[in-house]
Amino acid sequence: VVLVSILVSLETSSASDTCSAERGYPGIPGLPGAHGPNGRDGEKGEPGEKGESSQLVKGQKGDPGEPGSPGRAGLVGDPGLPGLPGLPGPKGPRGSPMGLTQTQNAVFSFRKSSNMLPRIQSPIRFDRAILSSDSVRGGRFTCSIAGIYYIAFTASARGPVCINVKKGDTEVLGLCDAAQEGYLVTAGSVVLELQKDDVVTLQPTERNSVLGSSGSDSIFTGFLLFPSK
Repeated sequence: VVLVSILVSLETSSASDTCSAERGYPGIPGLPGAHGPNGRDGEKGEPGEKGESSQLVKGQKGDPGEPGSPGRAGLVGDPGLPGLPGLPGPKGPRGSPMGLTQTQNAVFSFRKSSNMLPRIQSPIRFDRAILSSDSVRGGRFTCSIAGIYYIAFTASARGPVCINVKKGDTEVLGLCDAAQEGYLVTAGSVVLELQKDDVVTLQPTERNSVLGSSGSDSIFTGFLLFPSK
């Protein structure tokens, strides 16, 4: 900078001394000056335009994917409501007819015809038929048609009486009765399942005052309720 000032001063002085001198050529450009201090902040600019949203935009629905593998079995659910009744089944086969002889052997009724006291633990003899049957002999009923039977008895006595209903040697029912004076009537019944050739009897204990006469009858009765399948 100082050098440039000296050169300018010399040229000015020379020009003033020699007015008739010709103008010289421009000098060599000087070196760049140092940076000046930073200027002041400018005024606030106008707001810029709004940019695009940073949120993701939902695209179009894609194609269905491949089916996944089956999951684990779930817990057992609650029982459902009962279903509708099914259709009626086919008609069953016709049953075999029961002949007159079979019917006669499936029902009986006999009475005791003697006042002779029966022996202890022995079948009471019911020997007078009210409704005859070939299945009763000497007070013993022998089953000829397997099934469910109703067995009943009525006994007249003069004094204490105990009667056991036996199926073979097995006691299935025992009844006792007593009166302080005069006659008494006792009765009992039971339903039994019998197989063919089973034997049913009425047997007294030591209290065996069972009567059998007109006006004081003792009766042994039975009949088939329904045969076994």
